[in-house]
Amino acid sequence: MIASIAMFNTYSGNYEDSSEAVLLKTAFLCTAEDIVTSYLGFDPISKEYTDVAASGTGSRRLYLPVRNITSVGSLTVGTVEVDPSVVKAYDDYISFIDHATKFPIGEDNILVSYTAGWEVEQMPSVIVVSILRIATLMLSETGGNIGLTGKSFADNSRTFVNYSNYRKYLQPLDGMRILGF
Repeated sequence: MIASIAMFNTYSGNYEDSSEAVLLKTAFLCTAEDIVTSYLGFDPISKEYTDVAASGTGSRRLYLPVRNITSVGSLTVGTVEVDPSVVKAYDDYISFIDHATKFPIGEDNILVSYTAGWEVEQMPSVIVVSILRIATLMLSETGGNIGLTGKSFADNSRTFVNYSNYRKYLQPLDGMRILGF
């Protein structure tokens, strides 16, 4: 899990630690992580992707359907194996180091194995906070509540209603989304 129970307890202010409460909190965190992953269009946790077929566009960059590409393990262009040391990994694409070589135009003509994503300890805070916000809203809705919260100010009080529309919690992730794959 990207966000821990301890983080969830601190963020939500709910420190209930019965086995049922921990199971429920774990379910909320896992569901919130699934919602964030689906919204991003890729799994943000670092892992190896192998045998991913891509289509060359005739450009220097080959965009891949993830973020934070950390290394390229193997690369086959057409039927030719390419030494992975001649390519450099960027955030969401790889490119040849010499800048003159291009990925040839073709459909499913490139096979690449690479590692991408973040280790849980280095996960961008915007992802962690989005997961915590969604999970906390789910927690506030338990028992038939609709996510009411209140706040008292010096001159009056306000009541805030949150519904299960997670869009406002996901919106900060817009710059990290992978679209078009």
